[in-house]
Amino acid sequence: MVMIKVVEGELVEKLNEGQLDDLINKIDIGYILVLAKKDGKLWEGYIFVENGKVIGVYYTDNDMVEEYGNLEGIVELLNEEDKSIEIYKYNRDKINLMKWLYPEIFTVKIQEETETEKEEKPDSKENYLNIKLDIPLDKLIATNVRDFEKYLEDGKYIVINVYKKSSNGYENGYIIFKGREPIGAAYECNLGVLLGETALKKLEQLLSDEDSIIDVYEYNERKANIILELYPEMRLVSEDEKEKEENKELQEEQMPINEVSREELLKKLGIKEPDEDWVETILEEVFSPSEEELEELKEKLCKEIVERIKMMDGIEDVKPELKIKWENGRYYLFGDIHVKRKRILGIIKKDVDPSVVKFEIDKIIRKHLSKYTSRISINVD
Repeated sequence: MVMIKVVEGELVEKLNEGQLDDLINKIDIGYILVLAKKDGKLWEGYIFVENGKVIGVYYTDNDMVEEYGNLEGIVELLNEEDKSIEIYKYNRDKINLMKWLYPEIFTVKIQEETETEKEEKPDSKENYLNIKLDIPLDKLIATNVRDFEKYLEDGKYIVINVYKKSSNGYENGYIIFKGREPIGAAYECNLGVLLGETALKKLEQLLSDEDSIIDVYEYNERKANIILELYPEMRLVSEDEKEKEENKELQEEQMPINEVSREELLKKLGIKEPDEDWVETILEEVFSPSEEELEELKEKLCKEIVERIKMMDGIEDVKPELKIKWENGRYYLFGDIHVKRKRILGIIKKDVDPSVVKFEIDKIIRKHLSKYTSRISINVD
């Protein structure tokens, strides 16, 4: 039996009572933990929430009986007199990690469907997943282009983001290219998410739609591999790889099957049971920039700061001394910006307000970074 190990979130509130709808409204992303006594047993239940909807349900008792996707069962726990309720919030990375680790939890049907969705689903051959895509993007190379193929080069990793909005909803998707070959694809719309080959077929139609917007992003091998590890069903394989995989599966079918425990299997594969440290390591790896990328970012910021500040009236020269670090999902910028005022015959032509300089520098930083903390001093001479 595989026991679920829930990735811990940040505690928001503890309660003794609460209706499901009211509890859901207390968090955007996260889970509701219910501890209750029922039929002489201690039950532990989890309701996973995203964007105001229940997307996953899991509960177990002290006899290790487990139940997945049964929302009615966990609502019964909420109605027990002897219970406690705890509400925890997640960030997008942690909810996606839970979906990747334990997809069996996230089998709850979408609570509300539009009439359009109800009409489309019976005829739809695709198996839409009830997950939220969160693909971190890198450096934007080009936006709103049609001929994205010209950015594909041998040995180079590129991510194509194509999206379209309409009165009926939206379509959005990603294709990861290695050279000119697509190696991963993901597609989402108001019906849910498709991954892999089925996603690629949808995206090929979307790419040919004149109303779609296509953006091109630079990537690297490390980040591409990590995304494909987090969303393994995104992977696209060549015909040769498909044939090899089919032969491998045929050989495995002919081999005797030995049942092994989860612990033995993890040990055999060299994988340790996921814990909080493991989770943070994975997330850090996804978003953590390399030293080379940090240095490139610093040079780019310094160049733009010099160009922009030197254009301000009364400034002769600018010398930035910046350092950039990455820690716990955030950039940290600190250092000094030396500003030299213009002089005529040794007399300062015009005074310079350091707060105005600081404002312009913050605008430059915000253009490139979303999560950052800056400790930058402006020295005016």
